[in-house]
Amino acid sequence: MPGARRPPAKPFAKRQGWGVGAPAAREYAGWPRPAAHPTLATNPETAHDPRPDPRRRGRRQRPGRRLRLTLALLVAAALVATDAPPETPAEPTPQVSGAAATPPAPAAEPQQKAPPAEDQAEAPNALLFVPMKLLSVLDQDFSIGPWTFRGYIQFDGADYTQEPAGPPETDFRRGAIGSGDTLDAQALADGSYLRKARLGGEGQWGENLSYRAMFDIGGRDEQGEARIAEVWARYSRFAPYVLIVGAYPQLANMEDATSTDANPFLERATAANLARGLGGGDGRLGITVRRATRNWMTAISLTGPVLHEDDETSPRSAVVARTSRAFYPSKTSSVHVGGSLIYVLSPGKSQDGRTPGFGFRLMATPEVRVDDTPLLDTGDLIADHAKVLGLEFAARRRNLFLQAEAFDFAVERAASEAPRDAHFSGFYVQGSWIITGEARRFDQTRAVFGRPLTRHPLREGGWGAWELAFRYSRMDANSNAGRLGAPPPPGGVRGGDQTILNLALNWYPSDRIRLMLNAMHVKVDRLNPAGPADPEPFGPAPLTPPVGVQIGQTLDILALRLRYSF
Repeated sequence: MPGARRPPAKPFAKRQGWGVGAPAAREYAGWPRPAAHPTLATNPETAHDPRPDPRRRGRRQRPGRRLRLTLALLVAAALVATDAPPETPAEPTPQVSGAAATPPAPAAEPQQKAPPAEDQAEAPNALLFVPMKLLSVLDQDFSIGPWTFRGYIQFDGADYTQEPAGPPETDFRRGAIGSGDTLDAQALADGSYLRKARLGGEGQWGENLSYRAMFDIGGRDEQGEARIAEVWARYSRFAPYVLIVGAYPQLANMEDATSTDANPFLERATAANLARGLGGGDGRLGITVRRATRNWMTAISLTGPVLHEDDETSPRSAVVARTSRAFYPSKTSSVHVGGSLIYVLSPGKSQDGRTPGFGFRLMATPEVRVDDTPLLDTGDLIADHAKVLGLEFAARRRNLFLQAEAFDFAVERAASEAPRDAHFSGFYVQGSWIITGEARRFDQTRAVFGRPLTRHPLREGGWGAWELAFRYSRMDANSNAGRLGAPPPPGGVRGGDQTILNLALNWYPSDRIRLMLNAMHVKVDRLNPAGPADPEPFGPAPLTPPVGVQIGQTLDILALRLRYSF
């Protein structure tokens, strides 16, 4: 019965469902609970496993005690009022009756005295009082009864440095095939915008049933309409096996399973992001069976279409599987290896009477979305089946962290479309050093490393947590591309070969706020895809450059993100 007190369960079985940011996030060798840090809420994009604090489990929740936001605001207002210096009342004028009364002597003019040294020292602190109290309010959990509100807001800005645009007859840089302005790639637009706003919540019914609903209500992709990012239920009666049903991002690979709140960079690595889009991603219907123990995590999902997906030719069903193994785990270090598989079972509907298949297309911008012009694009490939194989590695030693993944994309093309299948590949290597000494925590239920807990938050007089990170990523979207100056051979694909070197500086002033700075050097090597099968992919000349010329480019990007999650 919900709310009834139950006897304590096995330590791991009950902690099975805790996500990266849960109050009792565990480590190896006894799974100690972090004692020196404030409670960090379950990350809004992580775990399909929201569980309440074990200290509250089995108690009846009272809504009045859970309205923390309102109470925190009232407390902050009261503290501001309390800290205001009281006014000194004026001395009353003596009332004397009779004509012989002597008028009071004029009061001496008060001397101007300098404030004490300690008051001068406290003046700057007084100016910071309200901002510090605001940070305290933002670090609260927002709850009503069994429902806990979750969400995040992130705001991005970027500056692109590239060669000035020239006329299309001499400037051959091009972007996506047949979408938008063909010459956008020559002048990527600087600017800032609301990258994403995601709101919703999660809760628990009894001991074994949890649920979550998250909606995207902001950002360029949503165009002002709310979209379902996650709506699912999880049943854990047979732990360590759990069952998840609904619309949610499956565990397609390690980078995909890592929350954007824990990723050291603004966006996922290109290869990992393209792989997740084939059978996973936000809002994709599916059913998942997952098993997690101290050393193993295995998840198998059967997925369907994406909600709000307009493309009827996208894959209708796929199998997504991932497994991970931990070696030599301890409090200060751990090593993990694993693999992933995405296999499309049934293609989409036929395209304009052509051979049934789905439009397989790899298309990506550099790893920031302020300007959404793709520089990688394979064009539409009509396929019968497609699969992605992935290998992953991650290791941590105290405040040092390293992670890498490699992917192989295999596309079985429809017999009427091309004489040979297509193969693409990609990988990334990334690492970080947390200067202030915090460590990334491993979440075995998802087999990913989460963000660090801030030891000395700004609101307590500290400097927060500081992190330096690097990433080198490559995505080769070419398949039998041919040589420079010649059209692609039959069945060849010229999607481009993109490499990105990314350096990042991250500041965590508290457990809910993060400021990120990314500096990227991008190089795209791509030949003009125009050939006998498609002589004008970018439009009539001069929009389509000469056959076989270089249409890629080299550029630098400086990007910034402000993120708040709760």
